[in-house]
Amino acid sequence: MTTHKAWRLHAPNDLRFDEVDTAPAAPDGVLVRIEAAAMLSYMDKIIAGTLPYALPPMPFVPGTNAVGRVVEAGAQVSHVRPGDLVFLSPHLRADVPDAEPPQILIGLTAMGGGQAAQSLQGRWRDGVFAEIAHWPGACVTPLPGLDDRSVTELLGLAKLVVPFGGLQRLNLRGGQTVVINGAAGYFGAGAVLLAVAMGAGRIIAVGRRREALQRLAEALGPRVIPAVVNGDDTARDTATIRHAACGGADVALDLLGQASSTSTTLSTLRALRRGGRLVLMGSATAPLPLSFAEMLANDWEVVGQFMYERTAPGELATLARERLLDLSRIVVTSFALAELPRAVEAAALMQGLDLTALVP
Repeated sequence: MTTHKAWRLHAPNDLRFDEVDTAPAAPDGVLVRIEAAAMLSYMDKIIAGTLPYALPPMPFVPGTNAVGRVVEAGAQVSHVRPGDLVFLSPHLRADVPDAEPPQILIGLTAMGGGQAAQSLQGRWRDGVFAEIAHWPGACVTPLPGLDDRSVTELLGLAKLVVPFGGLQRLNLRGGQTVVINGAAGYFGAGAVLLAVAMGAGRIIAVGRRREALQRLAEALGPRVIPAVVNGDDTARDTATIRHAACGGADVALDLLGQASSTSTTLSTLRALRRGGRLVLMGSATAPLPLSFAEMLANDWEVVGQFMYERTAPGELATLARERLLDLSRIVVTSFALAELPRAVEAAALMQGLDLTALVP
């Protein structure tokens, strides 16, 4: 195959379905035939250029996560071979002896904006909205023992891998009570599903949409307890979450996306028991007002977490393979690759356990 079809963004709102050359795999790269690609809920904003992201040099292929089959592996890649079923993660860290290596999200953004990150992005600019993706071997995870699952079901890993990084940073343990703030959202609902699979004793699903939270609880079982907040009264919201948690939670994960207020984040923190930990993975645009007196009196810990460890996709796949994680709970709506504009529109309406997929 010397050429393949790919969606490329040439300028804001200028997305074209191009015929592009299929280059051979780099020594540290892998060519993958895409079988299902995940669509972010805010892809419309990325295409329009309205988010403050450091996009790759244009034209580039958007798209971050996918499931596919290896076509060719570079000479330096030994963990996958042609024909292998694999999961593609966009989170690439430079392989350098540095405590803070540059990092990018392939097909999306460079982190930090430094020259090293931009150089890394210039080499690995293209994402997964294509028939073929050229991916760094470090971000390709084999999926052994999962060939009996549909590729759209396996694509659920894309919805779960980000919140999985947060729950791992929480050091969530079996039997604990965990609060998920933003539980009705795209990643928040995934975090609730994961917390059930990881053995949390009680999962407090915090959000503003009562019906969405109730549907989540009905789908995932009695350990999921909805806590409806309004964000207008921090004290009242704190009392609501603490009541759902039977007095206080052990740990909490905040996954609010593009929120203009951190009131419910503060209520989530105050719903923790003494010694509790809050991990922040959301993208709120407002500051979080922390009180020194409260922090010290309660021994609270507040931690920021970007993405996940390199081994996370494989660990998630193991949970699915051993039937501890039920990926079939995720509701997938599929579109053909040529229907990308329709998929973008559908993705913007996702909530809860929804997932939008492109299937070449």
